[in-house]
Amino acid sequence: MNLGKLINFSILIFINVTITHSQEPPQEKKFQTFESYKNVTYEHPLRSQYHFSSLKGWNNDPNGMVFYDGEYHLYFQHNPLGVNWGNMTWGHAVSKDMVHWKQLKHAILPYSDGTIWSGTAVVDHNNSLGKNTKENKAIVAFFTHAQNSESNWFYQAAAYSLDKGRTFKLINNGNGIVQNQGFDRGERDPKVFWHEQSKKWIMLLWVKRGDDNYKGQSDQSKIGKVRFFESNDLINWRKIFDYDRNWVYECMDMVELSVDGNKNNKKWLIYDASFDYEIGDFDGNLFVSDRKVRKGDLGNHYYAAQTFNNSPDGRNIIIGWMPTRDKNIFIENNTVWNQQMTFPNKMELKTTKDGIKLFRNPIKEIENLYLNSYDFKNKTINHINNRTINIPSNLIDVSYSFNRDQNEKIVFDIMGQKIIYENDKFVFYDTFIPVNNSEIIKLRVLLDRSSIEIFVNDGEYVLTSYIYPELDNRKINIESKKNIRMNCNLNILKSAWK
Repeated sequence: MNLGKLINFSILIFINVTITHSQEPPQEKKFQTFESYKNVTYEHPLRSQYHFSSLKGWNNDPNGMVFYDGEYHLYFQHNPLGVNWGNMTWGHAVSKDMVHWKQLKHAILPYSDGTIWSGTAVVDHNNSLGKNTKENKAIVAFFTHAQNSESNWFYQAAAYSLDKGRTFKLINNGNGIVQNQGFDRGERDPKVFWHEQSKKWIMLLWVKRGDDNYKGQSDQSKIGKVRFFESNDLINWRKIFDYDRNWVYECMDMVELSVDGNKNNKKWLIYDASFDYEIGDFDGNLFVSDRKVRKGDLGNHYYAAQTFNNSPDGRNIIIGWMPTRDKNIFIENNTVWNQQMTFPNKMELKTTKDGIKLFRNPIKEIENLYLNSYDFKNKTINHINNRTINIPSNLIDVSYSFNRDQNEKIVFDIMGQKIIYENDKFVFYDTFIPVNNSEIIKLRVLLDRSSIEIFVNDGEYVLTSYIYPELDNRKINIESKKNIRMNCNLNILKSAWK
């Protein structure tokens, strides 16, 4: 949750719900009912067709991503009352393949004097909470209770579900299980995961820098902090240590990944909302970093990503929020929804000349949407160019590869979106994407109406961006002054909503 979006709480309308002693979650108010969502379609020409967006209303940070009983759960920051940020609620969608999503009723509603900000969820596999039944294991959600009053500080709360993540009961009557750490509203977004080596639960909590004049802080501390906690029962949490870094800013996540596919060589990846990341080792008590800060995405529309806490096949899958920045194409066009998620990516660590780096690529399940596929093998671009490809849809997954020794300027024009290769780099608008002297240059592009995701050299570099689509442009073209021999694989996709 970006506090910068929290502009003058006094003008926002929040939901006042009284929590009962039975610990039952608040009931949906009439104006908040999910029933009104059922008449919404995904037919709008700007609506992405294989990226998740809420049927209606505002959505931002992915939350509580977890797999249980054959379903992937995507909870998310959601405003059920309008298309702008506010009234934060946990929306909920489920999927069998992370491609076809079904939105369900809101999972966690605002209560007391506050709203439900970002967090995480886990499957209580060893019954640490003591709530598991014969039929179901508990899904336990952790979130920031963001109090509306300027005089009230944020705290971390929790809830659990015994009906496969559909409904939640508040733990401790919705009061804090981790009390405010002295940073006023500047602490939030708990990330919880099971650490197998030390056999305990770990929580990461972002706590604010000291340069924003929040109560209880001095101007001397200008370093971002990640506060680590441990627990055996998911209720009582003990501070372990602080991880201090000047790049750290909200929505922390941490995940263990194999290096080069070697399960005996694993490293921990830690990253923040902006997707700056470091790689290191974590023994359950201390994180030791390689001290190399890298950008996980080169675009301006990738934020607050989170990984699934578990996956049936051991993959590490990440989904981010695509925030609109200076311009909001959805508000400009009076849509009933606002914002969307990125397409799920598989994350891997690979050894490069620059050390170990993160690579990410679209999950293989995208193939479930392939409608038609075309291969151009070892063709000159003039051959392809003379047969300008006309696409029946603006939903595509297209890949190119060519030898680096053919170092000519190449313009990839994909339905009006131009990606230029020149001088050992790609350029998309004013953003440079390096290729790091690879012998074979690879480019992959996902285009979904109003969004584009660019993957270079098997996902070593990724750029995520909204676009203003040329809706009537269905052409793919390649231009160069000289003939360049190239491979091209084009996949036309069908909508995930039909």
